[in-house]
Amino acid sequence: MFHKLLIAYFGAFIFFWFLGIDQFFFALICLVGFFTYLATEEPKPGREVWFFAFFVFATFFSAFQILTPDRLVTYIRNQGVYMAMLFIFVSATFASARKADTTDKLYFALLLFSVQCSIVAFLASGGFSISFKSVLGYVMPDMGSKYISGMLNKASVQAEASWFSKGFFRPRGLMMYPNTMAGVLASTMAIKAYFVYKFWRDGFSLLAILCLVLMYMDIFSIYSSLSRSTWIGLAVALAVFPFAFKTNFVAKLIPILVGVAVIGLLFLTGLSDGIESRLVDKTHSNEGRGLNYLLIWQETTSSADKLLFGHGTQIDHWQLGIPLGSHSTYLGVFFKFGMIGSTFFLLFLFFLYRRAANLTASVNTLNAHGGNYIRPYFLCFGLITPVVQMTFIEVDVDLSYALYFSAVVFLIAQETAIVNERLGSLFEENPIPSNIKTVT
Repeated sequence: MFHKLLIAYFGAFIFFWFLGIDQFFFALICLVGFFTYLATEEPKPGREVWFFAFFVFATFFSAFQILTPDRLVTYIRNQGVYMAMLFIFVSATFASARKADTTDKLYFALLLFSVQCSIVAFLASGGFSISFKSVLGYVMPDMGSKYISGMLNKASVQAEASWFSKGFFRPRGLMMYPNTMAGVLASTMAIKAYFVYKFWRDGFSLLAILCLVLMYMDIFSIYSSLSRSTWIGLAVALAVFPFAFKTNFVAKLIPILVGVAVIGLLFLTGLSDGIESRLVDKTHSNEGRGLNYLLIWQETTSSADKLLFGHGTQIDHWQLGIPLGSHSTYLGVFFKFGMIGSTFFLLFLFFLYRRAANLTASVNTLNAHGGNYIRPYFLCFGLITPVVQMTFIEVDVDLSYALYFSAVVFLIAQETAIVNERLGSLFEENPIPSNIKTVT
């Protein structure tokens, strides 16, 4: 039941988006996840999951730092998202995760999710706007909150970015913000790339070409988003992946070739001028961001209780037009949950990277003995952009981005089990050499 809900959410995402319940789906995941967890015998999640659980536990103490009721509502929503993410991580230990087709179905659901996001984002980038009040919007009041109003009133275009160029509209597609739209597109390009390979290998050349066309569409949509965090995240992914993970020569070469192709495409189409302008001249929000980051540090280190437990949630500040504690996941976690919460969160990411790195190393061992298994390479590549983007935006403000990231983490755990099982079968008769490590 649990993974069916997750697969349905991604596979039919636009349906939930039209209903307006896409940003509230965490409640159902938490409810079903809780009872599924209770029914699971001796769940044994990975070390990175334990640190995320410690992070969630630590954030409960930060609730006592909140002074206003409206911020308490935001805090409860955030806790629901974190709990949903935790249940997705833990669900790798559920019985349904061990079913043979669970992983394959989720990969395909993520492909469908990516395709839906690509089409709507591309249309919005071209000026075609979808705007309406969702079904839930007629039932649930927004309570005067712009954030809740944005969840209930759908629009695929954020607004005209006249500060950048006259008549230029920033798309947000099916996401809440252009940055999260671009981040999802950049990360799920890796999923599309895997299916380009898979469809071509299986003789579905038309589907492979379609995925490739959608990837080119994504490049234009990512440019139109004006999301510098995504541009940086994608550039880092292409540059770092060959060195951050132990892979074969082809897996190292492809990101380099893709990077060269993307740079060439940007220059040929003239999009490079717009990128340069956005990074150098028309930076728009740099001053506000810089002041926000400075105030985050000052306000959080102002007292011992704030340093340890943070402020519980974002707060308003007279010097800022944006909530204090926003526009960075890492600094946001530090501001909201202090040193204790941010330490566990960083440990979660550190051990997540270790698991991903060990996974690709084990895939190399498997392939060296005729395994011919490359899917984890694409998955680990897709992990890089969200992790880098967390420096500049809060990925958890949009539930769909948070759940997508959680699904990637879940699949890394799934791939770990698959690769270890195949390595075990491969070396069943012959002991595994001491210099070969399986993923733990």
